[in-house]
Amino acid sequence: VTNLNEKRFRDILEESMSYGLPMLIENIQEELDPILEPVLEKRIVRKGKQAMIVLSDGKEVDYDDNFTLICTTRLPNPHYSPEL
Repeated sequence: VTNLNEKRFRDILEESMSYGLPMLIENIQEELDPILEPVLEKRIVRKGKQAMIVLSDGKEVDYDDNFTLICTTRLPNPHYSPEL
C-alpha cells in the first residue's frame, strides 16, 4: 500500500513488478505520475523467457505476470485516460 507522494514509490513499484506482488496506490488524482504510463499500457518486452518493462526514464525492470496494480481515489467523479 502506497501513494504517489511517498519517497520510495518508485522502489516499491519496481519491487512489486519484479516479484509479482499486488500494489495498491491510494488517493490518486486525475494526473498520474508519468512513471506509471508504461505499466498501465503494459509495454512488456520479452527477452528470451524474461519479461521486462522499460520505464519512462529508460530503466528496464523485471516484470512478473502475477503483478497487479490497484488504484483508488476519493474523487467523486474522476476522469482518467482509457489505460487506467
